[in-house]
Amino acid sequence: MPKVVDHEQKRKLIAESAWNIIEGKGIEHASIRAVAAAAGLSPGALRHYFSTQDELLLFIVDYYLTRGADRAAEGLEISHIPMKAAKEILLELLPMDAEKRTAVGVWWIFAIRSLTSLALQAKKDDLTDGLHYLTKAVLEILAKAKLLPSSVDIRLETFRLAAIVEGLTILALLRPELYTPETVEQIVTQHIRELCSRATDG
Repeated sequence: MPKVVDHEQKRKLIAESAWNIIEGKGIEHASIRAVAAAAGLSPGALRHYFSTQDELLLFIVDYYLTRGADRAAEGLEISHIPMKAAKEILLELLPMDAEKRTAVGVWWIFAIRSLTSLALQAKKDDLTDGLHYLTKAVLEILAKAKLLPSSVDIRLETFRLAAIVEGLTILALLRPELYTPETVEQIVTQHIRELCSRATDG
């Protein structure tokens, strides 16, 4: 009887093996041959899935970010209270636990590599567009509840909120002892409060 190959399990093994190499030694060491060896596969078997390092990196990003986001979206129950819902969405984008820190590490390796790789730029644009979509959604939730001042420039505030998320993300990676999950949550909460308080100023 022919052996049944669990392709999803094999792809998971490849993604995790590749990320362990990148995290421990740097992306320059994550060759097809090295990843194949770490995953217990032959280079030929790995090339059945990926022919270049960039293709492999695209898969790692998809595995850790896109699928992780899909799972989060399925399991995340957004509050009916607008300010609380806004906070919940933003915190979902931030490295609040070990799994999300891994995903964020993948994103930053990918983002830097995409600056010099045409093959990766489209995916980079898709991911940053997704961030802007979510930060705009946060603002629309607040605006619908009449918690934002009418003078707010939604487009500019969308970019500003995305910049805050990315800034907190990289600082939480670089200085986790300072930017703890509790501190990150406090910063997000305070920013939302200040943004909404402008609706009643004056």
